[in-house]
Amino acid sequence: MSRGAKDARFAVERRTHDWLEEHYLRAMAGLREREVDVFTPDGRPLHMTPYHFQEIQRKLKIFRWLDRVRFESFIDIGSGFDVYPNRVRERYGVPAFYADMVHSMNLPYGGAEFGRLDHAVTMNLASLPFRDAAFDAVLCSEVLEHLVRPVEAIAELMRITRRVLIMTSLEALSVNRWERLRSHLRVDVRVPHVERNFLLLEEIEAIFGPAVHHENLLYDPDLPASAFGSAATQEAAYGGLRDMPALVAALCRAVRTRGHGPGAMGILVVRVMPGVEVGPAEGVDEPGLARWLVERTAATQHAARALLAQMADGTAPFAEVDRPVSAALCERLRCPDCRAGALEPAGAGVRCVGCGTAFRGEWGVPVLQPTRPRDEEAALDEALGRLCGSDRASRSVVRRLAWRLRRNERAPGPLKRAAWRLDRLLRRPGG
Repeated sequence: MSRGAKDARFAVERRTHDWLEEHYLRAMAGLREREVDVFTPDGRPLHMTPYHFQEIQRKLKIFRWLDRVRFESFIDIGSGFDVYPNRVRERYGVPAFYADMVHSMNLPYGGAEFGRLDHAVTMNLASLPFRDAAFDAVLCSEVLEHLVRPVEAIAELMRITRRVLIMTSLEALSVNRWERLRSHLRVDVRVPHVERNFLLLEEIEAIFGPAVHHENLLYDPDLPASAFGSAATQEAAYGGLRDMPALVAALCRAVRTRGHGPGAMGILVVRVMPGVEVGPAEGVDEPGLARWLVERTAATQHAARALLAQMADGTAPFAEVDRPVSAALCERLRCPDCRAGALEPAGAGVRCVGCGTAFRGEWGVPVLQPTRPRDEEAALDEALGRLCGSDRASRSVVRRLAWRLRRNERAPGPLKRAAWRLDRLLRRPGG
């Protein structure tokens, strides 16, 4: 691959990173004024919306899988605003970590309250800075559709997983080849962090292997109101969920249908590693789990409100900017450049004991984005070997997929521009 092509790929990643950083900081600045109270101070539902309901519903789908697998460590890759590691630490009593490509999202606001202190890493998903099988349970939620190189990234996720990998995406699954093509043509890839990856179910199965489990993320007929209904209809349905039993019952109804038939949207993918035992689905107390998630979501809302008030008046607890990286965190790390050397604390950052590369850190969070690019073909070959082994049919499907998705790194051509013009005409009133 030419130097220009490599630079184009990293330009896509850099643009997405800068867009996320800008929007995160802007959202933090205005969050206190815009955020609506969804729960009362004592934890009762107050103003449920489709967005907040689906957030809890997604957690219910994820945690009912975590309830079925024994694990001793956890990481959320692409953690963003959410606090899955805090919930995991509370429910299972295991070390749980955050990782995101945007450094601002990893900062330990609130000290130990939100669980990021000494448990967060800034990274690049295509070259994860963790040793093999570093974590028993790995979550990557609502990230798949945004990845620049999804095949290589999923291979990295599989590499660091010892027991179970869970991924979700509301947008990435396409129902057929025509819909996949139409979706790709409609996306303006010049806009950072857009839905750029669309995959068929057979491609997902080829990537994750025959042992993969998958189910829908949402099933429209089981929701309190159709996602395609009017705003007034949805407001009435979700706004009516004002007591805990009604909300718990609605959440349990919303996750009962798992197939990909008409009315299903999105996908939840679970890859259990060979030899790992999974408990029966019937053994999960769904109503109890749903109630616990609602209670913890309400507690997080009010803790976040209190933290925002502290940040506004300058009293929020915060780590020292030169806090050293935790030795316990370093034990799970490896160099994202040479991909072999262990990392040891060095001042506020870390240093590779193998190649000697130094990486900066702030507030105890190491910034472990690779400083030099990898050979593109070697990275793809490694990913194919990890995902497909010697299965020629799967390797062929996944290789074609990887090459097809690389077109998202290129400037739009005549066909895509024509699709945009047609789409605009069809969207016009009376069109």
